[in-house]
Amino acid sequence: MDGDSAQSGYYREIARAFLERRGGAFFLSPKDQAAIAAWEEKRIPLGVVLEGIARTFDGLKARGRATRTVSLAFCDREVESAWGQHRDRTAGRRKAAEAGSQSDKKDKARREIGQALEGPAADDAEVKRLLQEALELMSAARPDEAALERLDAGIEEALWAVATPAERAGAETEARRESRGRKTGGLDESIRRRAVMAARARLRVPHVSIHYY
Repeated sequence: MDGDSAQSGYYREIARAFLERRGGAFFLSPKDQAAIAAWEEKRIPLGVVLEGIARTFDGLKARGRATRTVSLAFCDREVESAWGQHRDRTAGRRKAAEAGSQSDKKDKARREIGQALEGPAADDAEVKRLLQEALELMSAARPDEAALERLDAGIEEALWAVATPAERAGAETEARRESRGRKTGGLDESIRRRAVMAARARLRVPHVSIHYY
C-alpha cells in the first residue's frame, strides 16, 4: 500500500488487515478511509475493528462469496457487533483486568509517541509540544486520561491548522462525494475530520489517548 509507513498505527493496522483479506488492489478508497475515520471517531478499539473485519471475511468465505469487490464499509455491521460484544464481555470484570491492560496500552502509546517525535511531527513546534506533554503524562503510574483526551483534542486543532491546501481540498472533495444525495448537515465537520486524518498521516502523529490502543 502506498504511504503505509506514513500512517498512524490505528489506520495502518486496519488497512493492512483489510487489504490482506480482500486481495486485489492494495489501496484504500475514500469510502474505506471514511469507514476508518468513523470507527476512530467512535473510539472503537483497534482489536475490536480487526475482529469485525475477520468475521466479515470468514462469513463471506463460508458462503462462497467473492471478496475482491468488498469495501471496508461493508465490514461495519460485524465491527459494530464485535464492539457490542466486547462491551458486554468487559462489563463486570473490567476493573480486574484494567491494571495489566492499561500498562500494555500505555507502553504502546509511549512507543508510538516517541517514534512520532523522531519523525516529521517534530518539525511542527505546536504538535511537538503537545506530544512531549503527552509523553510526560505517560510517565505516571496511572496517566491522567482526561488530560490526555484534552491533548488529543489540542493535537487535532494543531493538525487542522497545518493541513495543507491540497489536504483540505481533497477532504472537501471526498466529503461532498460521500454526502451526495443526502442532507449536507455536518459537511464542515466531515471535511475537517478528513483533513486532520490526512495531516496526521503525513506527519505520522499517533493518538495520545489510551482509548485508541
